[in-house]
Amino acid sequence: MKKAAGYQSISVPDHRLDEFFQVVQWAFVGEWLLEDRQDYVDALPTERARGLEVEDPDRGEVGQIAAVHASFGTEMTTPGGRRVPTAGLSWLSVHPAHRRRGLMSAMMKDHFRRCRERGEAVSALYAMEAAIYARFGYGMGAQTVKAEIPRGAKMWPVEGADDLTVRLERADFDAHDELVSGLQARLTRPGTVINPVGSGRNARFTDPVGNRKGMEMWRLAIVEDKGEPVGYAFFRRRADSSIGIHDGVCQVREFGALTPAASQRLWQTLTDFDLVETTYTENLATDDPLLYQLVDARGARSKVIDNLWVRVLDVKSALESREYFHDCDVTISITDKHVPENAGEWRIVVRDGDAEVTKADGSVPDLSMDIKHLSTVYLGGTSVEALTAAGLVREHTAGQARELAVAMLSPVAPLANWDF
Repeated sequence: MKKAAGYQSISVPDHRLDEFFQVVQWAFVGEWLLEDRQDYVDALPTERARGLEVEDPDRGEVGQIAAVHASFGTEMTTPGGRRVPTAGLSWLSVHPAHRRRGLMSAMMKDHFRRCRERGEAVSALYAMEAAIYARFGYGMGAQTVKAEIPRGAKMWPVEGADDLTVRLERADFDAHDELVSGLQARLTRPGTVINPVGSGRNARFTDPVGNRKGMEMWRLAIVEDKGEPVGYAFFRRRADSSIGIHDGVCQVREFGALTPAASQRLWQTLTDFDLVETTYTENLATDDPLLYQLVDARGARSKVIDNLWVRVLDVKSALESREYFHDCDVTISITDKHVPENAGEWRIVVRDGDAEVTKADGSVPDLSMDIKHLSTVYLGGTSVEALTAAGLVREHTAGQARELAVAMLSPVAPLANWDF
């Protein structure tokens, strides 16, 4: 039987959400608490919940949902502080009884088609398993630093940090959504995913008991400059001690700061709680201000892992939705087996920061690459020349890899600080 045959794509209605979540639990290996159900419903963009339903008895019980996915309708910040219409893909799950039947490929095809119909030029996701998504054209668009910061870590002084005040409150959607989303919208780092529209908007505030692992509910640190919010962070703590030594932990999830002083004041607070010995975070950009403000950067034990995976779905729209930092005139040849409209030759002419991108089929290309490599360099965190040196991008005209690399590289490293 042909792969994915015997299944049909459906939109998952509200009355079938429990079936949706059952597939997710099977795929991600876990048993959710009944009391946490509403948190998961609140975190799901229900109007964009999709599934594959069994329609052939040879594939299983007819009517059973075998695979699911959903996506957030949003925008993502691109180099230069511009934005591109983006689909934040999430909840992607295949029931283990239905694996190896092409269901993942079928869902990706469904996702890509619907994104393009909505005018979303880019799809972005966090990868539970990094090796899966490159075959669908995703590239590692951003990296993140995971760090363990000791209590009271010394920092080089930043002017104005001591003049800022901090409020600490329990995170609450009704009380804090506008504050957080307002600050988020003012962040200019490439890869920043803006608060989504529609259902699932309060995903960052959901707090399932089963995920806390003995920690308190999410708290919110709000840094203010004369009453005006200039920084925020979601955090939670767990006190612990052994033989009279307090070695509790603080976990920092999403955070953002508008100024160097706000960043320092925020981290001074997050790394100096009573009964807490170590503060953990997974959302530091590779050039985050904290990494330079710490006197002993090595003392913050860290490692770099992948952050956001990006997939260009509309070459022209995506490339014209960002700023460039060097004039160039380069023709690239793209292969894309999942979105044929992207395949072929494209001419990129950059003048004064803006790109004009036109289809140039039949032209002799300066560079050749797969769509996953264009997706990798899209946010400016990876150089086209680096991929050329790795043998992943082919250079046909000497020097053109560097020309495009200099044009596309971002002055600051990309990062998505909101884990959707």
